[in-house]
Amino acid sequence: MEHPHRRLGAQVLILNRTGQSVLLVRTTYRTDMILPGGGVEPGESVADAARREVREELGLNLVITHALIVDQVPANPSKDSPEGLNVVCDGGSLTDAVPSPPIEAAGEIRAVEWVPVDKLSDYCEPFMERRIRAAMAAYLHGTRIPLLYWGEPAAA
Repeated sequence: MEHPHRRLGAQVLILNRTGQSVLLVRTTYRTDMILPGGGVEPGESVADAARREVREELGLNLVITHALIVDQVPANPSKDSPEGLNVVCDGGSLTDAVPSPPIEAAGEIRAVEWVPVDKLSDYCEPFMERRIRAAMAAYLHGTRIPLLYWGEPAAA
């Protein structure tokens, strides 16, 4: 029996100090803006993947220890994409300075912007806006989920 194939993604919610804006990226392969993040590699923990992606895309070294939400995504046969789970991790808050992506990210990241929460629909597809709003609600209500790897807390 063949096991179903699913993809696992790690994205990171980063808010500005006032919680009024979300840090989003515009990639070279999408027209809309998304949370920073990407695929979890085989054998990699969600926390490690989230840290790696933020470092690769934004040049930031964040401590990632908690998830905010898990969003199940259906398969997309037109893009040959299997169903998957996206874990949105808590990246905390930063000053309003926009991080500069490392030179190595130029082939993937076109722009990084602080997007006001009330303008998300102007920048994101509806599913991404819903994902961000759900993650923000979890963040604001303090309902963070510890990220564990084999029962051990994610390393800071």
